[in-house]
Formats: sequence, C-alpha cells, structure tokens
Amino acid sequence: MKILVGTGGAPISSRERNNFSGVERIRELGLDAMEVEFTYGVRMGKETAEQLGEHARKFNVSLSVHGPYYINLNSKEAKKIKDSEQRILDTAEKAHLFGGDKVVFHPGFYSGRSSEDAFQTFYQEINDLLEIVEERGFNVHLSPETTGKKSQFGSLDEIIELCRRLPDLRMTIDFAHLFAREQGNIDFHKCLEKIENNLGTEFLKDMHMHFSGIEYTDKGERRHLTADDPKNHLKYEDIAAVLRDFDVHGNLICESPNLEVDALKMKKLLEIA
Repeated sequence: MKILVGTGGAPISSRERNNFSGVERIRELGLDAMEVEFTYGVRMGKETAEQLGEHARKFNVSLSVHGPYYINLNSKEAKKIKDSEQRILDTAEKAHLFGGDKVVFHPGFYSGRSSEDAFQTFYQEINDLLEIVEERGFNVHLSPETTGKKSQFGSLDEIIELCRRLPDLRMTIDFAHLFAREQGNIDFHKCLEKIENNLGTEFLKDMHMHFSGIEYTDKGERRHLTADDPKNHLKYEDIAAVLRDFDVHGNLICESPNLEVDALKMKKLLEIA
C-alpha cells in the first residue's frame, strides 16, 4: 500500500498561508502531499505555476488541484456551462504546469432533471473536456469528485459509470461525502469492491481521495468536522482499514478544519494498518 497523505491547501501551521510555504510545511510535518485549492477562482499565473512545480519537486511533495466551486456542467444557462468548462480547463492548465496530475472538481447539480438525463449531459461535457485536455497536451487527469449533497450529481455509481465509459478519466472518492450522502449507512468495503469490480484492480493503484469528519442533514453534507468532534460519526479507522484491505495507492487529502492534525492522525493509522 503506497498512500501519500496530505492537506487540502497549505497546512494551518504554515509560516504563510500560501502554496509555497504550504509545500515546505508539508515536508516539515512528515506528510507527503498537498492539494492546491482554486476553490474561489484560478488565481495563479503560468510562471508562478511553473515555480510551484519546481518547489514541490525540491521538497518531494506530490501536488494535485481542486477546481473552483462555481462549476455546473448541467446548468440551465448556456453561459454558466461555458464558464464552468473554462474554469476546469484553466485549472487543468495550471496543474499541468506545476505537475499536479489529478484535477478535482464537482461536476454540478441535477438542476431539476432526472439523474439519467443529467448523466448524459455530464458525460458529453466531460468527454468534450477530455478531448480538449488531450489536444492542448495537458499532462493531467480530470478527476470528478463524489459529492455529499443529494441535489448534486456525484453518487459513487454515477462517478464509476463516467470512469467506465471514459477510460482517461479518474475519480476523487470523498469518504466524508459518501458517508453524508448515504446518511451514515455505508460500507466502505463494498464501495471499494464496486470500484474494483467495475474499473479493475489497477484503477485502485492510482486513486485520489478526500477525508474528514462530517456533519449532515437529511439533504446530505452540511459541513466538514474534525475527527474528534462529537457530531462526527465517521471513523478514520474504517477508512484506513479498507485502504489496507484493497491495497490502494494514491493521494489521501485531509479536508478537516484541523488540517494537519487530522492528516497526521490518518497517516499514523495507515502505518498501523
């Protein structure tokens, strides 16, 4: 099992809350990975992206990237779809420049459509984006994320089916989102088994993953929590155990409010497992 554990964005204890300082702090903490957060916009120039890549390689830190939240490839408004496409492509370009292989994004919402109709739109949109990524020579993998709200496209089955139909696609499995979406009634062993059965064992050797504690309502995800928050019922031990059982490889990114503390907890659990 080769899993690189890290944080979503620069660790809280970084000297400065920026990507360069974050990379240095990741290495000081004994972690291995960092997800660059473009959640509120792709605000990074090409030269800065290239410099960040050099910096990450110097400190031997694996990078990935999370695209902006303002993405809906199934919007009822054509302009919003076009803007969403551009945000994903801008994210992919910067990831290519700094060597971040996985481009994570939330595909969007059902927007009043059936899940079947929405799926066809997401499939076509993402297929078109994959073709553009290839044409532009971006050395990255688009990696749509499992989502935590029932109004969002991104159940495990939906993301698996996208990956099954589009071999160049990867997935970001967010354990907290799955837990919230299913109201805590979920077996992570069955989730990984489903991925393996549909996409093959090799798919599990190149995974991108998120984890945190989670609070949810009947509509799904409400907010991320720390591991020891009384409202959290997702056990990190369960995640570590299933990753061990399936010999998963990849990056495991903490999105807890206490980023590095929970990331280090998970790394220790993986070492024990």
